[in-house]
Amino acid sequence: MKNNNYIKRCRQTVTMAAAALLLLTATSCRRDLWVYQDNFKQVELDIDWRSYFREWPLNPNAQPADDPDGMTVWFFPKDGRKSFTYTSSEVRHFETYLSKGDYDGLVIDYSPMEYGRQEFIGMDYASTAKVQSLPNSYQPENTPELYGDEAYGRTLPTKLANGLYQLAAEPELIASDTVQMTVNTGDYDKYIPYKERDKYQSTLVKQLYEMEPVLIPWNFRVRIYIKGIYYLYSAEATIAGLADGYKLVDCKSSDTPCLMKLDDWELHIAPNTNDYEAVGGLGYIAKTFRTWGPMNFENHNWSIHEPQRPVTNRVLEGGIPLDAFSYEQLSSRDANEIRVNIKCLLRDRTTVKYFHFDVANLTYVFRNEYAMRIDLMEDRDDIPTLPFVEAVNGMEFDGVVVPWVDKEDANVVM
Repeated sequence: MKNNNYIKRCRQTVTMAAAALLLLTATSCRRDLWVYQDNFKQVELDIDWRSYFREWPLNPNAQPADDPDGMTVWFFPKDGRKSFTYTSSEVRHFETYLSKGDYDGLVIDYSPMEYGRQEFIGMDYASTAKVQSLPNSYQPENTPELYGDEAYGRTLPTKLANGLYQLAAEPELIASDTVQMTVNTGDYDKYIPYKERDKYQSTLVKQLYEMEPVLIPWNFRVRIYIKGIYYLYSAEATIAGLADGYKLVDCKSSDTPCLMKLDDWELHIAPNTNDYEAVGGLGYIAKTFRTWGPMNFENHNWSIHEPQRPVTNRVLEGGIPLDAFSYEQLSSRDANEIRVNIKCLLRDRTTVKYFHFDVANLTYVFRNEYAMRIDLMEDRDDIPTLPFVEAVNGMEFDGVVVPWVDKEDANVVM
């Protein structure tokens, strides 16, 4: 009997010791309950399209235009992951959830598929995101003075089978803006103590970013004075050295040059020449087109996303804007970075003259109009001079004839 009691007491002691050991072990390793936390934060884009309005840069009092019908948004993670994109019909606001990290945000009007003269390439990463002109449907077959090596002071890429260069299409207008984003989701990564979850969630307020898309590409106006302009029948030209595209996140033109064809010139004739048959008259031809700007063009002292609002919409006709408009000259560029090549067909419809101008250092950039201009002024020594030729059926310039109003102001909307 004593042995049974002894054995029973030993068993109770062992059981109690084991229970104590188990309790000690459990309490010494105790941890809070952790739960999975979705590591995303709500982000909102607030988009102001006022600079998208066509008349806004020149006329701050213009009636508001309609917003675009849609837009496309890209988010470029800076940690090396590929971008992700959304196309939306809601254009004033856009909301999504982003994981912790740094991003470049990009917005454009409409969908990339809606543009017919340019394409969006390299859109997986911010460093390669670019909009680029497609080849022009018209390609040259002759006249190397306009389309060959002589048309540019340096090497152009992509020669065609006939030895000439591929022309770039004139790009369509596009509105774009970028924003740098830092999404901070707090101190925890994927898991969080359950008891701190509600407190942590209350700190995850929505992050708001503002964007103001502006119009690209640039408007570019070329004006060339001509002596003997009365003998001119038509004008055709190319311009070489402008960029073939635009780096969307860096907000500057690419470093690859292209060759563009220019036609449909306006003709401006001075009214003060009485004897046209003797001296041929003085005037200029003008052409406005769109471009991505000079190669690798960087805005030296200002940003294209911070346009100045003019105090007046008056512009000196065909020339340099008034003092209310801010501009700068690309005097630091090598002259042969941009070359204008012009073919003048005279009124006998047989005589042809070619002229070439290196004009990078004659180019002006205008903040308010998102525009650039080349102006080959009448006091230059190398103004084209056209010889006298007999007219076929009088003067019939193949373009728009605009009367020359000397030293008066007119509204010129780019």
